Amino acid sequence: MRRLQVILQLSPIALAIIVYLIGGGLYISGATCICLLALQFLFLDEEQQATSQLHIIVDPRDPLVDIVAVQGLGSAYPHTWMGKKRNKSVGRQARFSFSKPKVERVMWLKEYLPEDFPTARIMAFEYNSKWLYNADFMGIEEHASALLDALIEQRQDSPSRPILFIGHSYGGLVVKQTLILSHNNGKISSHDHYRWIADVDSGVAFLGTPHQGSKYAMFALVLSFIYRPLGGNYTHVLKLLSDGDALAQLDNEFKPVLSRGTTKQTICFYETKGQVWSWPFGPLVTRLSARLGQGAEVAMECNHNDMNKFSERDERYRRFIGKLRPVYNTLANPVANEVVKDELRKKLSGRIISGSAYSSTEVEGCAAGTRETILKKLINWAHESTQEKVYWMTGMAGKGKSTIAYTLCERLENDGILGASFFCSTTEDETHNMLHVFPTLAYGLGARSQRMADALLGALESKNIADMNLKDTFATLIASPASINGSPFRGQTRIVVLDGFDQVKDRNRVEAILSLIIKYSDAVSLKFFISSRPLSDKFENSLQLRSFDLDEHPEEEVREDIKFYVKNRLWELAERLGDKGKGWPTEEQVNAVVDHASPLFIYAATVCSYVGEVNNDQVKRRLQAVIDKVPVKGSTESPIDKLYALYAQITDAAFKKCNQDIDDVLGLIIVAKDYLSVSSIASLLFADDEAEGRSRVSAALDGLRSVLSVPKDHNEGVRVIHTSFPDFLTDPARSDEVYRQNPFECHRKLATSCLSLMGRTLDRDEIEGVQDPYASRDEVKKRANISGALEYSCVHWISHVIEVYDLKLESVKELEADVISFFEVQVLRWLVHMNVLGKLSHAVASLRKLELHSQISASVRRASMEVRRLTSMSYSFLESYPLQIYYSALMQLPKKSVIAKRFRKDWNWEVTCEITEDWERCEGVLKLEDRQVDSIVFSNDGRTVAACTGSEIRILGVEELKELSVLRPRGGLSCIALSSDGRSVAAGFRAGGIQVWDVETKNEKAQDIRKEWISCIIFVCEDQEVTYGSSKSICRRSIKSNERLADIRPVSKEMPQSFSSDGKKILLKGKDHIYILNAETGDKISTLELPGSQMRCAAFAGDGQKVASGLDDGTIRIFNVQSRIEEARLLGHMGAVTSIAFSGDNKRIVSSSFDGTVRIWNVLDRKEEMKLVGHTAVVMSVAYSNDSLRVASGSVDGTVRIWSVEPGLEERQSSVDQYRVTALALSGDEQRLFYASRDRRIRIRNVDSGQEERALLIGRDHVHTVAISNDGKHVATAARGKLLEIYNLAYSIYVPVVTMKGHEDFILSVIFSPDDQKVASGSHDRTIRICDRKTGKEEKKLEGHGNSVWSVVFSADGSKLVSGSSDNMIRIWDLEMETTVITLRGHTGPVLSIAFSSDGQKVVSGSHDKTTRIWNVETGEVQQQETHKDSVWSVAFSSNNSKVVSGCSDTTIHVWDLEGGKVTILGGHIAAVLSVTFSSDQQQVVSGSHDTTVRLWDLKTGKEMRRMDGHTDSVQFVTFQGDESVLSASYDGTYRRWDVQTSKQQTEMVGLVNWVKSIDVSSDDRLLAVGMNDSTVRILDVETGDEEILQGHALTVRSVAFSYDNEKIISMSDDGKIHIWNVEKKEEEKRLDFGLHRLSSVTISPDLQTIALGDWNGTISFWNVETGRMEMKSINCFKSMSSMSFITNTDLVIRFCDMIGVWNVESGDERAPVPGSANVPILVRDGWIYSPSSSATNSRCWFPLKDIQRMVSTASCIAFGLESGDLVIVKFKQSI
Repeated sequence: MRRLQVILQLSPIALAIIVYLIGGGLYISGATCICLLALQFLFLDEEQQATSQLHIIVDPRDPLVDIVAVQGLGSAYPHTWMGKKRNKSVGRQARFSFSKPKVERVMWLKEYLPEDFPTARIMAFEYNSKWLYNADFMGIEEHASALLDALIEQRQDSPSRPILFIGHSYGGLVVKQTLILSHNNGKISSHDHYRWIADVDSGVAFLGTPHQGSKYAMFALVLSFIYRPLGGNYTHVLKLLSDGDALAQLDNEFKPVLSRGTTKQTICFYETKGQVWSWPFGPLVTRLSARLGQGAEVAMECNHNDMNKFSERDERYRRFIGKLRPVYNTLANPVANEVVKDELRKKLSGRIISGSAYSSTEVEGCAAGTRETILKKLINWAHESTQEKVYWMTGMAGKGKSTIAYTLCERLENDGILGASFFCSTTEDETHNMLHVFPTLAYGLGARSQRMADALLGALESKNIADMNLKDTFATLIASPASINGSPFRGQTRIVVLDGFDQVKDRNRVEAILSLIIKYSDAVSLKFFISSRPLSDKFENSLQLRSFDLDEHPEEEVREDIKFYVKNRLWELAERLGDKGKGWPTEEQVNAVVDHASPLFIYAATVCSYVGEVNNDQVKRRLQAVIDKVPVKGSTESPIDKLYALYAQITDAAFKKCNQDIDDVLGLIIVAKDYLSVSSIASLLFADDEAEGRSRVSAALDGLRSVLSVPKDHNEGVRVIHTSFPDFLTDPARSDEVYRQNPFECHRKLATSCLSLMGRTLDRDEIEGVQDPYASRDEVKKRANISGALEYSCVHWISHVIEVYDLKLESVKELEADVISFFEVQVLRWLVHMNVLGKLSHAVASLRKLELHSQISASVRRASMEVRRLTSMSYSFLESYPLQIYYSALMQLPKKSVIAKRFRKDWNWEVTCEITEDWERCEGVLKLEDRQVDSIVFSNDGRTVAACTGSEIRILGVEELKELSVLRPRGGLSCIALSSDGRSVAAGFRAGGIQVWDVETKNEKAQDIRKEWISCIIFVCEDQEVTYGSSKSICRRSIKSNERLADIRPVSKEMPQSFSSDGKKILLKGKDHIYILNAETGDKISTLELPGSQMRCAAFAGDGQKVASGLDDGTIRIFNVQSRIEEARLLGHMGAVTSIAFSGDNKRIVSSSFDGTVRIWNVLDRKEEMKLVGHTAVVMSVAYSNDSLRVASGSVDGTVRIWSVEPGLEERQSSVDQYRVTALALSGDEQRLFYASRDRRIRIRNVDSGQEERALLIGRDHVHTVAISNDGKHVATAARGKLLEIYNLAYSIYVPVVTMKGHEDFILSVIFSPDDQKVASGSHDRTIRICDRKTGKEEKKLEGHGNSVWSVVFSADGSKLVSGSSDNMIRIWDLEMETTVITLRGHTGPVLSIAFSSDGQKVVSGSHDKTTRIWNVETGEVQQQETHKDSVWSVAFSSNNSKVVSGCSDTTIHVWDLEGGKVTILGGHIAAVLSVTFSSDQQQVVSGSHDTTVRLWDLKTGKEMRRMDGHTDSVQFVTFQGDESVLSASYDGTYRRWDVQTSKQQTEMVGLVNWVKSIDVSSDDRLLAVGMNDSTVRILDVETGDEEILQGHALTVRSVAFSYDNEKIISMSDDGKIHIWNVEKKEEEKRLDFGLHRLSSVTISPDLQTIALGDWNGTISFWNVETGRMEMKSINCFKSMSSMSFITNTDLVIRFCDMIGVWNVESGDERAPVPGSANVPILVRDGWIYSPSSSATNSRCWFPLKDIQRMVSTASCIAFGLESGDLVIVKFKQSI
């Protein structure tokens, strides 16, 4: 029975066919089949009918692709996918028995496929595929619908995942029908969701699919019909397979599916063997039927049944997977679409080298059949899993490295795993720009992977590729997006191929690139193949590196490859000659060539080309001549010598053939930065007749076609075939003098030719025919006709000039003269052409290189610097309007600019008052929203700075001058550090602990939460660790693991100040010492003495051998760490030194100070080199860039400034002495400009010359000391003179209600009596004066101190007064007796602050001697004493006298419990604490500081509760007002009230110093009307300076204006009142109140009938002077205006900070004046200024002014007042 079952299991069809073939005939064979089927029906168990279902075989986590296998006919799942692997232990006898063979079934979909595609979910579709018995009546459409339904059900969670179908036989037809149904929305209308499958990417592998049917299908159909009586069914399947028309229709419906693009690739596998029973008729499905007509076709060495069965990983399986893998890779990582590619190109604009990819190069691949051993090794490495992520192939020139790399790229591309390629070229200089390597590779990776492209676009969303250094570029474009964690190629490794880096001259940059690749290769899902000549031994020991040296490749293998190549090339020549059968070439000739060539492929290729380039009758002679040629004289028969001998033979022959021009032509070609065409060479060399020149160039190149690639098209580039040829020509030892090329001369000739060509061509270029100076770039580009030679000259002339300087320093004067002439004549035209070519950024970069070259002359350096700055200043504007380089751009140049003097002419506009006379040092200002900048640090590459603003860290771009990132840490910051690559930032906190963040992602990388104030921090160990210090410990922490690596307890407990650059030393600030410790052990290295001085800052030199310290007294002291000797003392700062830093070369020091300056000092000369002025407040921090060319500074004024400290630039001199312009007015004759600033002067400047004529002084001096009355209603201020003024604060009136005179010198201290009725003041004149607050009358004068009186305080009952003096004594005065009651002696320095206890029994004093003392008033003895680290500026008792608080210069606040003796130190201020006081409940302290902040402290926790920012100068006085508010007064002349709970400012009084707020000039230019913030209007005589004061306003006068007849002045103040004044009588005529507030500007119509009022919201209303009623509708401009004026009764000129426009008051619309409009002043809009009163063509120009505070214009003149204090006057020459 068992044997019978085995027989019955054989296919009935097979047996029937056998019977038929042996002659049984159709009837007999049919009967045989029926009988066997009957037996099968009787004896075999009936199998259950299969149901349609989708089996999930493998389901990995996060799959990328669904692989769906669909079975063929007559098979059952899972056996249809199982290969039979015979058990080798089965004996021969068992094999011939009738028992079931012992075989192992291998489900390859489960066992093998997951290893090859680990990111695939693998499924198999099962359906009733029986066609004979138990078959159903379902057709292909029903099977396809079932597959679609099953797919949709299984893919609900990921409907967009790509699908790779594997269809065996009829299963392939089911796949085709499935895709047709999905794309047609299904022929069943209810199945619209089939589109879910149509919209995803898919691929299909057809395994023996009968696309055109099978010749056996009809026979099977007959058998099916015969079988029906025994249970068989007639199937639609067999009918389809035998119906050619139906199959053709299926094909036609499938073709549109392929054209729609979502079905990416198809592969058709066909069998080459037939079934046993099908012999001799061949395969069941023929190759013709298995073809689809498109896609790959692959033969499989098997029969039809085995097409879908693999029993082992044999050659057939590997072939199948090898063809399947590219399809899978395309689906798993789909290529980017064109839209994404375009976006990526834009983001990487200017950094992609288009000709560097392997497919774009002129390199050729290996000849067929050669280099297979090497290529097989490389392919295996590419596919295998290995830790060696870098494969480096080296070899000498000519070994075929590039051809191998090219062929490798081709094969990797075919396998679908090529990531990107970069081939350096000897002639394309752009490929030598190593900064472009990573962007180009990134684009290649992104173009081949949509996911990679998305990752790149995301990374570039907030970054500018142009601003990144090499490491940043690699991290942003390669390492981060291609990281193994979250790789866009998940499950795959892409290969990056790099070739020819040995040709790049900048070896340091090359090694930097390769070091980055090797260092981080294990962190990316990429492998790198590098081919080059040997570079350096530094890479050989890398663990991730596999190396292969072609020089060590077996010579026999190389020889055989060369012989194979030579023989085939020469046989091709023999065929051309017709001599193949005549014995040429002989074996001896072939071997001779091979002997000469081995091991250099380039030799063989050159010989074959050289021999083949001649006529047929010369081929044999030339080959023999090459064979007979001996090496050049003096050579040693090395391979390279043989190659050079061949070159000598070729060159010698070429020179003999054409000796006229070959030398010049060769010289150009070998040093060209890009491929030069024949036409371009002719244009460069033969200017007279370019047509004849092309002929001469062609003739010169004719004999060099074996070493040069010379295209037939004269406009295509000529290239050197191999780099060894230029090496030969420039080697004096190898090349003959006749044709030897001197690189210096070649570059000089080409540079001269470029300059000459531009000189000839730029003058007559059609771009100059564009008449409109405002033409857009697109318009200009349309007119451009730039030849290849001109483009080459424009792009590369600077490169050749630099090469000349590099190669030879003498004999360059002639070339330099040409360069200077070019700058004087052609340079602007050149910039226009570079702009049109899209190379403006390249122009700027080239100019920078030329500018920084050490050998160029000063004139060339100056010219290149000016052109670079000119372009950079207007870069974005020039990109839009190229021709404005001749006009608007030139207006911005300083007067001393060489370029300005040469080109600034023939333009209707001129600048008469510049921002600077010459180029200034400040390159840019970054505003940080008025946030005080506490500290600043450069990144190592100098491209970014990190600025700390107390609660935030701002990462700023130095080049682009913009904010790149903001980090908002968890608490108050005390110090920051930036990693060398600028990618990480670390911060220490005042409350303790540190954090490290990734700058780009803002993710935290490491932290330490210890409760110790961290005072300094630094990155160490290549940014892998941070070291930080506090007063208790020095710690080192790993950023990667966040583990604490070290925790050192130093021997000294002082607060650390800074680390040395390597982090191995740390500097601590002691009382009178500087301690240098070993940061790794905590041991003391050195102690530096600072007797009698208080250090504020200190810094190490880069080598750690010197320390510079900045002191409170403004001095800088430099010490030698080892010898402990003071080497230098630098004097110059007028205030305490706040920050200090050494330059990268340790030759200079930069410092900042309370005096608001930044200074550069020469360490060796001990002199000040530069004083950098520009900040408007205390400069808190400075930093040097590593290249020592730039300095960054951060200030209390909320700005970071970047300074150029290169020699040759002048320090900045503001046109208005650094005071902000507050008001502007132009005279009627347009000859004079009147402007006011905060220095209380009105200056008069000549418009034509820009020179200041004179200044008129108004107002009083700067506030020096201030006090607030106890009831908070008054403030007493003292200017830096002898006046004491009292202001009423209740109504915010800015006019002093009382002015007291009497002191003979500066007033130093002022205080109100307890009842606020008296005011006491102490002065430098050594006296104390007491005056009546209401009358200002002096009541008492106390004398007795021997020096300045620094502090005065009343006792609680007002009967006594205590004073402290520079005579070191404290005096207690009886005010009734006006005598000293007792003198307290003991202090050894000036007594700076004193306070009475509330009971009058004690006095507390603070002194410059760093002590606080408590005195008994009765005995005069010191009861208690506390020592500080610095001078004590402020002291106060608590209300119950149990505590004392003191503020110190060391930035700390000490709270002293007098009963317990405990001292609590509060830290947070960053400058001296000037004022402190207790709250009424003694639970809080408020402090004011030199750092401009007011801070509130909780005494229970000892922590800062609130910080109040707003003052712009030192806060000298603070006090509580009840429990809800804090009052503060500052040197900045403001008084402010703060909410204790919210820290927000409640009120502000500005103007304790009188400022000019507005001015207007009379039409006859005789008088000025001036509005002041002291509520007065003043009339000044322009000629005499005489001043008349008009009083009547209560608040600041915001706006003033003369009437047209000059008889009236109209003024408006902050109280909303309008006053009309009679000029002649100097009195008020009328007062109007329209009930408006927050007004900004006022003016009156010419007929004196209408007043226009503008408010801060931008609304302008119009009022009748007589009726006081609104006349017409308002105009809403939506932003505040600075001033306005009527030009007619209906036209109003409105001036804003960024525009000037004209509005019609009747319609309320902005008017657009036509050219030639009368009486209309110059207008401003969108950066353009234009003169409507002129009909001239060039009536407008662009002027990029920023931070404009005020502007005013007439018909031909406009003036701008800038926030920086600068003044700019622009004049139009052709006004009407």
